[in-house]
Amino acid sequence: MGAERSGPHGLGSLQTQVMEYIWEVGEATVSQVAEHLGRTKPVMYTTILAAMQRLERKGWLVHRAAGRAYVYRAVRSREAAAGGLLLTLLERVFQGDPRQLVNQLLDQHPMSDAELAELRRLIDDYRRRKKHAQE
Repeated sequence: MGAERSGPHGLGSLQTQVMEYIWEVGEATVSQVAEHLGRTKPVMYTTILAAMQRLERKGWLVHRAAGRAYVYRAVRSREAAAGGLLLTLLERVFQGDPRQLVNQLLDQHPMSDAELAELRRLIDDYRRRKKHAQE
């Protein structure tokens, strides 16, 4: 399969595809993942097996025995992985300043009035939760 590029979670392209499928279905065997990914591009069982074993060593997957097969499931949720990625981006690119991140987002991705109103609502909800947590 050639060299894998680093994906959004610091994973290679194939590993990212495997995780996306596992997150979608909950758990799967190597055969199921290979069958799914093989629908769009030929992929060998052993290539998928190696990718899933690497993901397990990295702490992304765990497995359980089911007869002669292993069934893998995600250790990290998609949301937790995205949160970790966002924190890394915030620290590395924006020196830990969320205002810089939001400003850059607004500059690069203009938002409609409805989207801006939704952001305001999210900020207001956050403030309420923070206030209640302090009480």
